[in-house]
Amino acid sequence: MRRQRQSLSSTKLLRSANAVAVLRTLYTEGKCSRIRLTRLTRMSPATITRITAELGAQGFISESGVEASKGGRRAVVLALNYGRIFIVGISILRDRVDLALSDLRGEFIHRRSFYPYALEPSLMIKEIAVEFDALIAEKEVAKERILGVGIAISGIVDSVNGVLLRSTNLGWREVAIARKLEEILGLPIVVENDANAAALAELWFGHGKSAASLLYLKTDRGGGAGIVYDRNLLAGVRGMAGESGHVPVIRPGRPCRCGRSGCLETYLYLPDVLRRYEEATGRKPGGEELFLWAAGGDATARLLVDEAAEALAMAVSMAAGLLDLDVVVIGGIWGRQGQGFLSHVERRYQEVLDGCVLQKDFAVVGSSLGDESDILGAVGLVINRWLTPPIQSSGVGDLLARTKALAAEE
Repeated sequence: MRRQRQSLSSTKLLRSANAVAVLRTLYTEGKCSRIRLTRLTRMSPATITRITAELGAQGFISESGVEASKGGRRAVVLALNYGRIFIVGISILRDRVDLALSDLRGEFIHRRSFYPYALEPSLMIKEIAVEFDALIAEKEVAKERILGVGIAISGIVDSVNGVLLRSTNLGWREVAIARKLEEILGLPIVVENDANAAALAELWFGHGKSAASLLYLKTDRGGGAGIVYDRNLLAGVRGMAGESGHVPVIRPGRPCRCGRSGCLETYLYLPDVLRRYEEATGRKPGGEELFLWAAGGDATARLLVDEAAEALAMAVSMAAGLLDLDVVVIGGIWGRQGQGFLSHVERRYQEVLDGCVLQKDFAVVGSSLGDESDILGAVGLVINRWLTPPIQSSGVGDLLARTKALAAEE
């Protein structure tokens, strides 16, 4: 009996093993001939011809010129059509859910947000599915062109099985969110902790493009971290890698809500910092006002900002020393304070390197992605599952030079 060939309209084509190998290679190489694809993927010429024909028929790839002449017939070069393959990223917060339709470059084509009617998992998942359908319908994008759906969510996540183990913000426990959404949408779902997702956003779209290893620190809602080591996300076997908010960094230190003292979160969680300022002075500042007052010579504001810088410096020095990091990216409001603030963190780690008689390029920078880190991270989750990031030609030394120039301007 003749084996039936997979239909070109099948949603499985884009994610079949052979197609993924071709897409991954084209993404990494930029452009590639069929001969080179055969060599790099180790597939037969016949298989490459069939797969590239199917991908071409769907518009996922196209011919992009010919190779330079080496004698004989010049080979046709193939390239990805970045605007024909889509990803949906979803960021779930306690009071808002954001959805974005993106291309492979992380450029948003369309967005929707909604405020959940209820936090009960099954109800919110149904709301997400309705908003997903509206998102792609408004741009007339067929599901066959969607590589997958990424979800960034606050809490401890078993990303292998797509289960949110625990989220204090949402009040969820043991929610198999990936399976439940896959059953409704009919698309592969990737779920990850929001800090880990933000780290992937930096790897694919931000300051991590030229880094082998990086740490992303979330600061607005505590002290969570995402770790990328040797271009791979480190989540831990229980999904708890990077849970740094209640790691003690200063002893003796200020009391923390967890009952201990000196935890990283104590110094970074902005509502607590603002409360301490109000208790000490009787004045109630906004977030940005605190930093303006610190820069203007307000002693209490300066003390609180310096405490945060020291806590960050301690955490970064430990993490960077253990993991041999190239870049540390500070997200949230603390990362927006510029190199005048971040250079203190960088200097402390440099002291560690000097004490160990080590020399290396290293940079501490604020996130270039701002409030888009979570939703871009959700997109990055899908890209990271199916593709392989090309390392940019500019190295960490170039990033370090740029940060030094910014510090000098300040």
